[in-house]
Amino acid sequence: MRFGGDLTTKAFLALEEVTQDCRFCIPERTYAVRFALAYLYALRPGDPAPYIEFWRAMAGENKLFRFQFTNRTLDTIYRLHGIVREDPIARDFFEAAQARDERRREGA
Repeated sequence: MRFGGDLTTKAFLALEEVTQDCRFCIPERTYAVRFALAYLYALRPGDPAPYIEFWRAMAGENKLFRFQFTNRTLDTIYRLHGIVREDPIARDFFEAAQARDERRREGA
């Protein structure tokens, strides 16, 4: 059972990372993100709308809306799994995304 719990945690962490990246850029829609969404959906089958919305919101052109929609949808996915989203984790990923954005700007 530990493996499953660890995999669930990693899936949520992948979505946290993408959500924070949405503040600064359109993140790449990778197979890893697709897998995380599919895995989490498989654990709690039902309405796939939040998972599909997250995937679509990632590609939004407006960075403010892109972040707000992915962030809101991620909150919904957490609730579907009965997990309380922890602010320190989101903050850590925000700081990492901010640092990546600064490096991108310096390199441009």
